[in-house]
Amino acid sequence: MRILLVSALRDEGPHLLEWLAHHRAIGVTDFLLFTNDCSDGTDTMLKALAPAGVVHLDNSAPRGKSVQWSALKAAWGHDLRKAADWILCIDSDEFINLRAPLGNLGDLLAAVGAADAVVLPWRLFGHNGQMWLADGLTCELFTRAAPPGCDYPVGARQFKTLFRAKGPFRQIGVHRPRLKKGAEAAWVDGSGQAMPPGFSQSEQRLALFGLPEATALVQLNHYSVRSAESFMLKRARGLPNRAGKAIDLTYWVERNFNTVEDISIARMLPATKSELAALAALPGVAQIHAAAQAHHHAAFARLMQSEAEVKLFGRLLLAASSAPLPEAAISRLVQMYRASHG
Repeated sequence: MRILLVSALRDEGPHLLEWLAHHRAIGVTDFLLFTNDCSDGTDTMLKALAPAGVVHLDNSAPRGKSVQWSALKAAWGHDLRKAADWILCIDSDEFINLRAPLGNLGDLLAAVGAADAVVLPWRLFGHNGQMWLADGLTCELFTRAAPPGCDYPVGARQFKTLFRAKGPFRQIGVHRPRLKKGAEAAWVDGSGQAMPPGFSQSEQRLALFGLPEATALVQLNHYSVRSAESFMLKRARGLPNRAGKAIDLTYWVERNFNTVEDISIARMLPATKSELAALAALPGVAQIHAAAQAHHHAAFARLMQSEAEVKLFGRLLLAASSAPLPEAAISRLVQMYRASHG
């Protein structure tokens, strides 16, 4: 079985090897990765990783257009997509977390049977008190997250999708694949249960509001802030799909939950570290990774020459951790949010 991971990347050098190693360890067989405007050697690293099943393509988009959507459209026509059995589109701050006793994606797919698409529910992980970009593993450094049942903000209930390549779909999407006209797809949640009627046709639905938390088989660990230093660098880099979206204190507050410990992904670390060692042993890869680390530290030092950036960095530290809202407040906010979106 061939499982294809598609992603659009830019300046992800410090974290890239672990992300690839983790997903190789759980059964991803092919990687179709697009980059644009890299300055830290991410594109060079991906080329060096070709022996590990990584296909790298340079990606550009017309001015004002999304580089991520440009990549996804190109991916749909690529031979790797045509050869795949299953496809997922996730970012390099998202790690699939399979529940025990599942050992790999094949086990997950066996558990969901005839499904065409599997919801991978987000769980937001915070900075865990980490100020600086460290040369450690994301899955070991950031172990505190939003509590179970966190329904607000919106990001706490969003998801990505693992879907059947030969299913009733016509295009890869950022959160969910686009359905063929007039078709119907069998969707299951992260516990393997059927999604409610109408979900398949509701392509604009990107959040799981109103549905029970379902992660008995899988959740998607979303490390969207990492350390405060990493967050400042992410802010400077921008988002691949929403170039105009501000990465600011609001973004930090809405994602930096450190309420409870979640180390469930740790059982995969031995396999991840084994894959990581194999990747780092490929010619030039370890050196490119070290250079990327140095590049990011230097970029942060330059940012800190700006008074406004120093003030924001300080505010991130002052904001510390976001506190989950009471259930009654969440319920009211969710109602208002859904009403405001029709």
